[in-house]
Amino acid sequence: MKQYTSLKFIPLLLLFTLTFGCSISLPKKTYRKSNIVGATINDQSASVEIREELDEQGNVIKKNFKHPYYFTGSGLANILSSIYYNQKSLIKGSTGRRKLFREEELQSIIPPIISAFSMATDSQDILVFSTSDKVLLSDRQSYFSMFISDNDLNIVFSTIQSKKNLTDGRAFRKSNKDKFKDPLDVKRDSFWSLVPMGGQRLAKGHQNWLIIDLSSNLFGMASTDNADISDNINGNSIQAGSNERVIEKKVRTDKNFIAETKKYQDVREKLKELKGLRDEGLISEKDYEVKKKELLNKF
Repeated sequence: MKQYTSLKFIPLLLLFTLTFGCSISLPKKTYRKSNIVGATINDQSASVEIREELDEQGNVIKKNFKHPYYFTGSGLANILSSIYYNQKSLIKGSTGRRKLFREEELQSIIPPIISAFSMATDSQDILVFSTSDKVLLSDRQSYFSMFISDNDLNIVFSTIQSKKNLTDGRAFRKSNKDKFKDPLDVKRDSFWSLVPMGGQRLAKGHQNWLIIDLSSNLFGMASTDNADISDNINGNSIQAGSNERVIEKKVRTDKNFIAETKKYQDVREKLKELKGLRDEGLISEKDYEVKKKELLNKF
C-alpha cells in the first residue's frame, strides 16, 4: 500500500516541479509600434501613408532603406502594371494568373506614391491602401507596404482584392483599412499568392512579398535623381510593359489637384534642403526630425 502511494505521488511531484520549479523559455516578442508621420492621400478609397516604427523607448528603428527615391510616372506604372497573382478557391483550386491593378486604380495611386517616396527617410516605408471597381459591394481592396533596399523595390501585401461585404463595416462610406493586418506581419494567404514575372522574385519563405530589381531596366526608367512630380502626372499616356502597350491616362486636372501637386513639390524641396543642413552638421538630428514632421503634417 505504501509503495502504491509513493508511485501515485511521483506524477504529482513531477507536475509541481514543471509548474513552479522551472521556467519555460519562450521567444520574446519584439516590441514594434507604427507611427504614421504623414499621408499624401487619405480618403475612403485610397491612402498613401509614410510610416516609421518605434522601439520601446520611442526611438525610430533604423532600416537603411534607399529613401528618398524619385520614381518617374512611367517607370512606376510599368512596375505596378507587371504585378500578377493567383486567386485560390477551395472548390476550383487556382483560378489562374490575374493582373492585380486596374488602369483607373493606378491613375489614382501613382502620383501620391511618387510623392511619398520623394519625402520618406531611410527608416520609413510607404503604406498603400487601394480600391478597384468602385461600385459599392463590388469594391475590392488591397493593402501593402513599399520600400527600397539596395537596388530592389519591395512590395509586401497583407491583402489582395479583398471584397467588401455588408457585415464587416467596409461596404458604405468607410475604408476601414485598420482591419487589415500589417503587411510585414504576413507571410502568405489561403486565397491568393503573388506570381513573380521577369525581373521579379519572391522573398524567401513568403508568398506575399515581391522583390523587383530596379537595375534590370526591364520596366523602363524607374527613377531620376530629382524627378519632377508634375511631369509624372501630366501628359497623355504612360508606357506599360515591354510590349510598349499604352495605357491612356485620365488624370484629374482641376485646380485643387494642381495646387495639391505644387504643395508636394514645395515640401519635397524643403525636405531636401533640411536634409542637407543635417548632413552638413548645421542642425542636430533632433531638430531635423522636428522640422521634418512639421513639414509632413501640412498634408
